[in-house]
Amino acid sequence: MSRTLTLICCILIAAASLAQDTAPYNVKEHYAKQEVMVPMRDGVRLFTQIYVPKDSTRRYPILLERTPYSCSPYGPDRYRISLGPSRLFAPSGYIFVTQDVRGRYMSEGEHIYMPPHNPKKRANDVDESTDAYDTIEWLLKNVPNNTGRVGTHGVSQPGLYATHSLLSQHPALVCSSPQAPVTDRWVGDDEHHNGAFFLAQRFSFMWDFGQPRSGPTQGGGARFDYGTQDGMKFFLDMGPMREAWTKYYGPQGNRYWQTIMDHPDYDVFWRSRGMRQWLKGIKPAVLIVGGLFDAEDCFGAWQTFGSISKQSPSTTSYLVMGPWSHGGWGGAGERLG
Repeated sequence: MSRTLTLICCILIAAASLAQDTAPYNVKEHYAKQEVMVPMRDGVRLFTQIYVPKDSTRRYPILLERTPYSCSPYGPDRYRISLGPSRLFAPSGYIFVTQDVRGRYMSEGEHIYMPPHNPKKRANDVDESTDAYDTIEWLLKNVPNNTGRVGTHGVSQPGLYATHSLLSQHPALVCSSPQAPVTDRWVGDDEHHNGAFFLAQRFSFMWDFGQPRSGPTQGGGARFDYGTQDGMKFFLDMGPMREAWTKYYGPQGNRYWQTIMDHPDYDVFWRSRGMRQWLKGIKPAVLIVGGLFDAEDCFGAWQTFGSISKQSPSTTSYLVMGPWSHGGWGGAGERLG
């Protein structure tokens, strides 16, 4: 396991510089694509895309990414250009799985923007850890030629869902790579920086995330039209933040924005959604990646690694930090910071 993680670490670090020199890889030529609705224990079905190597002479481990940002392109004949954390993974051979999380895009159910972990679940109680568990269980039983070993990964909010997968305690989950993972939205990630609200960034982000939907959809929300290039003027003219979404979005407002306005302090709402407290007894090996120029989730990378190191000292864990902006290690490496 240690050698496997070291290899993954080297791949992530080298991927950006090697990407431009790597010949184009034809995913469709080498992989068969499936689209399925995977049932969760409460009956909700999550839209899941599965890419299986066409070479069936050997078995493959599963790499799973759960995302609120859409696993498009949708359609059995529409293929991704690359698979996995970098374009170097597809030629190596994995079963790649991407899933729209609960309540987003083509998945059923109600989306919780800041999902808390529930450590005291009863029979059919669900959270993101159970959705990860149920997904892994279904994949092992229904996707042929898998090795019975699963890894999870993701950047930013998908990194948060990778962290949630660590709490699933599924025995087949052997490693996970939360990258720029959202870890505590009030203390240091996204919404707040030590309690200071990140107004400009959150306003544009929430415009897409908070739009109501009547059911599964392939489309996302439209971009908000600020009507000006002068950001300072826009926010000065906006008026009280609590009323902003009624003013710009209509009478229905935005429930995510309203939730943030209702909890300006580090109260039980935010504390229950912090991930650090739950990172105890972690068994899978973990590789955390972050950027020193990350304005959104630099905090999360440090804190996830520190919490696992302190609370799960026997866990094999690594931290890679570099001169990257948010998710910048996934690019071609033509710029830094």
